[in-house]
Amino acid sequence: MSLEFAMNAWGWALLNFVWQGAVIGAGAALLLGLLRGASARWRYAVCAASLGLCLGLPLAQCLDLAPADVEFTGELPAVLEQLPALVTAWALGTGLMLARLALGLAWVHRARRRSTPAPAQWQARLDALARGLGLRRAVGLRLLPELSGPITVGMLRPCVLLPAALLSRLPVDLLEALLAHELAHVRRWDYLANLLQSAVEALFFFHPVVWWLSARMRAERELVADEISAALLGDSRRLALALHALSELQPHAAPAVALAAGGGDLLRRIERLLAPKPQATGWKLALPALLIAATSFVVQAKGRDKPDTPEPTAVTATGATPADASPAQQLRLPVNAKHVVVIDDATGKVLMARNADAVVPIASLTKLLTAMVVLDAKLDPNEKLRITDDDVDTLKHSRSRVRVGTQMSRQAALEMALMASENRAAAALARTFPGGEAGFVKAVNAKIRALGLSRTSIAEPTGLSPSNTSTATEMAAITAAAARYGEIERITSVKKAKVPVDGRQREIRNTNRLVGAKGWNIRVSKTGYTEEAGRCLAMRIMNGKRPVTVVLLDADGSANRLRDAALIRKSLARRID
Repeated sequence: MSLEFAMNAWGWALLNFVWQGAVIGAGAALLLGLLRGASARWRYAVCAASLGLCLGLPLAQCLDLAPADVEFTGELPAVLEQLPALVTAWALGTGLMLARLALGLAWVHRARRRSTPAPAQWQARLDALARGLGLRRAVGLRLLPELSGPITVGMLRPCVLLPAALLSRLPVDLLEALLAHELAHVRRWDYLANLLQSAVEALFFFHPVVWWLSARMRAERELVADEISAALLGDSRRLALALHALSELQPHAAPAVALAAGGGDLLRRIERLLAPKPQATGWKLALPALLIAATSFVVQAKGRDKPDTPEPTAVTATGATPADASPAQQLRLPVNAKHVVVIDDATGKVLMARNADAVVPIASLTKLLTAMVVLDAKLDPNEKLRITDDDVDTLKHSRSRVRVGTQMSRQAALEMALMASENRAAAALARTFPGGEAGFVKAVNAKIRALGLSRTSIAEPTGLSPSNTSTATEMAAITAAAARYGEIERITSVKKAKVPVDGRQREIRNTNRLVGAKGWNIRVSKTGYTEEAGRCLAMRIMNGKRPVTVVLLDADGSANRLRDAALIRKSLARRID
């Protein structure tokens, strides 16, 4: 077979793959949609089979062309003349992609060589987990300081690389959950599958369907590993807490050839672990379920003539009470937060309330009031502020990414306080307020009175003090007021941003992991946490075209706060379907 023939044959196969790949992608999308409620293993299999077709069809067509067909019957001569150039361009692109893959493998090799053996007791824990999964291959556990989370490398001699800092920063049970997830990858030979994926990506780098399928396959792979490790642990919530704790560490990006516990859509994985969806069943099981559902619907419809007794709560800033919403409109969800209110801002109706009138600490939700007061004062946003010892937290001794002596504009301090919940930035905003912190507190109290709030008390700008208190109902009013400030909405509704600090751009991330996540349209957001307040969240979300304010106070951990918010959003979405 001549070189010219080979180039023409492969070029023709590549041209045909443009439409073939689109057909494969359409078929895969249809199957994935049908399997939406099934186990992640089925969706993973669909993605793997589709990628196999993406590789097999062009190869089969290229090999099937006989030497007599070199001229391709004279059709499309203009295209045929360009086939050598097309194949040359493809070869250059594939070469670059393979070089990228080689660099990733080199990184893995160097990382393994620089790592050191983990303490014997941790290797023993990993071995015990491996036996629980039925693994016969020996899996090493090694430490690599520059990592932020565990990753799996190697095929014949698999190894889990672990940052030494995690041994002291994560509880033992959560770290074991992450190791179980990595071992699930080892049991399934996912490292080999990942390398094959990368090779297909390199060969067909020009087709978006290949990249979509590959990304979806990696996401489903993480869900499968979650299922396996959760079954081994016997506690899906434990794995969810471990994944959320790992996300808080903001892990560095690792090459695609390394498998990391923090991969995929982390928020989706946590939601599935905390509130797993029922798996699709066969028709014989589905029919009784449909009959039961129909019977339940009839019973509920007849029972609507009997009104439920609404839960007592305080009147909202809009004058609404839970009685304003009929029992059919009330959300009744098993949320973890001790104080909850959900309000339809378009009508002022309370859609859900739990202990919404109890006065409790609000932690960093305070910063919404801090921002409003600073913006009301119309101070120069470009004025330079310097972080001093007076801005250091001496009450909780909380950590900060801003050193004493750091200079930034008032605008940058506002963004850091709202988005990254930076306490020193908030303290500097109050300290440089006209009249100092005393003037700031006076202005905050005036703002509270102007909003018609009677159960909110603010003593300082950060929320670190347990003296900063409010109710879920009044926090909803504060959130609604904050939504009227375009600057607050702009800052708190993005996932990340860059702000100038000491003359250089610094990236900050929103403390609310829901912002920017798939399915969420968040306009105003603020999280908070102190030991006294628990995990708190105040946000305005869009439910279709209707704004809804959600306030969660005193949840038992960030994962539960995320789960509560997800339950509320899904229930709201069903109301407009």
